[in-house]
Amino acid sequence: MKSFLACNRLRSIFPTLVCLLVCLWISVGRLPGADSPVNPGHQPQPRRIVVPKFKSKITIDGNLDERVWSRAAVLKPFVPNDGSGAEREGTEVRLWYDDRALYIGWICTDRDIQATFTARDSKFWEEEVAEFFITAGGLDKYFELQWNPLGGVFDAIITNELDTLGVSKKFTGDWNFTAKGMKSAVQVKGTVGNSSDIDKYWRVEVMLPFADLNQSTPKRGDVWRANFYRFNRGKDQAAELLSWSPTLLPGFHQPSRFGYIQFGK
Repeated sequence: MKSFLACNRLRSIFPTLVCLLVCLWISVGRLPGADSPVNPGHQPQPRRIVVPKFKSKITIDGNLDERVWSRAAVLKPFVPNDGSGAEREGTEVRLWYDDRALYIGWICTDRDIQATFTARDSKFWEEEVAEFFITAGGLDKYFELQWNPLGGVFDAIITNELDTLGVSKKFTGDWNFTAKGMKSAVQVKGTVGNSSDIDKYWRVEVMLPFADLNQSTPKRGDVWRANFYRFNRGKDQAAELLSWSPTLLPGFHQPSRFGYIQFGK
């Protein structure tokens, strides 16, 4: 009733369309198009994968040509982080572990590979990059690792303040952290930074010791939270913000939406 009386008083002052908008604001407390509170609990469940355990000697060279990589868990497809549509170019992650480390293989198809940064802890997300967030404990603190087509590496520990619904309010990063035992290598099929030709892909091979994550070897059945992201760019194309398990919330730093990584046998 109050909304109706308010609308009658305003009708003599404002055009009909404006009045309707104001009445709607009175009724629901916001104008059309305003952001609504988002509850991660009402979103589809994050994705889940079982990571196999193997004993295999490999060379970290970016080739992913050892047999063990063909037996690894395969994480795909990647999708836009808001859950809309499909990725423009294919992204695949392969994952396995042994008593010492987690092994990650990235395969990023890319017709226009763009990168210039090489210094450690550069802002690789301003170009093209593959990102990995992981925690064995609470969601308010996790590791962020990145690799770009030029072999650049980023590593940090993120502290994230979450609201009562589990949505990130703000986060800060400790860039002084270094994954000292981690090894990575990149292979590129194409020419980085040259948009005049057609590239094919870039691959990253990673050995990430559990010790770098302040953890011992996971036991069979242990479940950690993690997510995989990619910034894909190209000349005259909008940036793609891709995820294995889309957060469906603003930004990648939404740990309540990380996927579930279960360690297998």
